[in-house]
Amino acid sequence: MSAPHRVVVRAPATIANLGPGFDCLGIALSWHNEVSVERDSSGELNVTVAGQGAQEIARDETNLVVRAIASVAGTAAGLRVNLINAVPFGRGFGSSSAAIVAGLVAGLAMEGRSWEPAELVRVAAEIEGHSDNVAPCASGGACVVSGESVLPLGVPDGIEVVACVAPMALSTEAARRALPEQVSFSDAVANSGRAALLAGALAKGDASLLLAATDDVLHQPARFGLAPDSGRLVHALRREGIAAFLAGAGPSVAALVPAAEAAAAEAAAGRLAGDGWDVRRVAIDAHGATVVEGAPALA
Repeated sequence: MSAPHRVVVRAPATIANLGPGFDCLGIALSWHNEVSVERDSSGELNVTVAGQGAQEIARDETNLVVRAIASVAGTAAGLRVNLINAVPFGRGFGSSSAAIVAGLVAGLAMEGRSWEPAELVRVAAEIEGHSDNVAPCASGGACVVSGESVLPLGVPDGIEVVACVAPMALSTEAARRALPEQVSFSDAVANSGRAALLAGALAKGDASLLLAATDDVLHQPARFGLAPDSGRLVHALRREGIAAFLAGAGPSVAALVPAAEAAAAEAAAGRLAGDGWDVRRVAIDAHGATVVEGAPALA
């Protein structure tokens, strides 16, 4: 495959954990960042950014997209990189994973190289530090991850996501520091069972199990202390029968809902979330990071 002059990659937002699946479950959303990369005759690196967090993003070699490109291409010098960000930072929707996976795919495509999804996940996880967001970002749909093992579950039929984007950010590092060093045996057993139940429900598209399968006692209670409004929203939605949980480490909240009830769930979330929250229905992304211009993605 010849090396192109320009590629454009779209990478989806993701949600990790999905309640009980701490560091082992994730899902991709039809809500995308876009990265375009083209060769620049100046020989210099040029980075431009628009959209979410544009003022906060590095425009040099420390940029996550640029780091990912350089990790597969050897260097990002001589490239013009333009980022259009739709996914907000620090809200629990995998913005860093989207940047890393998009950069890897763009870098490989610019080199005219094909890739295996499993290898893409492995390299992305080395940069990100964990794979529960990068796996669905690379593969689309829902995924189970354990170490370097990834099991794509596909797109669950008849299930949508309601995303409640928090008005404030929370760093993943702060959310991890809040976690207890030890958990009880009963809590560990409860979460293991629910995570397995949720993986099965997603694989089968069984929406009747979602409320029971998304309950968590392992990581959310501690994190609600950092984001009490998020905790109140999760509990309020669950009291109404909506399978709500923290989006990743938070502070945003998400819910898995039957497609036929998505409009009602979105309305309930809008009513309960309060001022400053952005509530939206989001379909589940089926494809993961995709080259939309330039070299095709090869599995």
